[in-house]
Amino acid sequence: MHLFKSATALPLVCAACIANNGAMAFVPSAVQQRTTSASATPSCNAIAISTPANKAPKTTTTLKAADNFDDDLASVHRNADATFAIIDVDGGGSLSRAEFANHLSVSGYNQETIDKIFNKMDANKDNEISKQEFRDGMVMLKALQSAPGLGNYNTEFVKEICEDADQVFQSADADGNGEIDRDELRSHIGRSFANYAEGAIDEIFRNIDVNSDGTITKAEFREAFIRSSALRQAIGEGPNYK
Repeated sequence: MHLFKSATALPLVCAACIANNGAMAFVPSAVQQRTTSASATPSCNAIAISTPANKAPKTTTTLKAADNFDDDLASVHRNADATFAIIDVDGGGSLSRAEFANHLSVSGYNQETIDKIFNKMDANKDNEISKQEFRDGMVMLKALQSAPGLGNYNTEFVKEICEDADQVFQSADADGNGEIDRDELRSHIGRSFANYAEGAIDEIFRNIDVNSDGTITKAEFREAFIRSSALRQAIGEGPNYK
């Protein structure tokens, strides 16, 4: 029995309800219960500042909140870029409807829901999703940040995800030196996922290689697996995967 919750086993919300329910209608209903509380972020209004009546309020708390917002936004963008690289199979720098549908259908989304998400993200209506549009969409549709195939879905199973990451890492580390170089990742993906263009694999590598030193360590690979269900879905499944 698989330890992870399977996206394909979750009932999808009726796509016709999206207009009334907003972003939460894009994801499987069982995920909504988890993401509603997990993704909640305190607003500036929730920060209590005690200030004497005869003194001006200090700005440090406000500045800290602004810094936290910037950090959160940067994190969303970084994760969005990693997911974008996974979906952009041909490495063309934009997502076609076919690429988007092929990826999300594996995650358990029906075609109507896939079309709704695509149309929402395709802001300029050119029938493609650019990297910036994808970033903006992941910020705007916050529920997708924890959704199957797009966000950090199942991230609470850290132990199992790390075990899966280690197994895939060992398979990809052909020379056994404890690091994955660009050629090894190309070889690993090419063996099982031959439809990825070389440029697409290079972009995936760049997003996993956080310190940009030209190799992927086991720690970097684990980190990428934890934050990206898209990566787990795309380049390897360990014994616990679902």
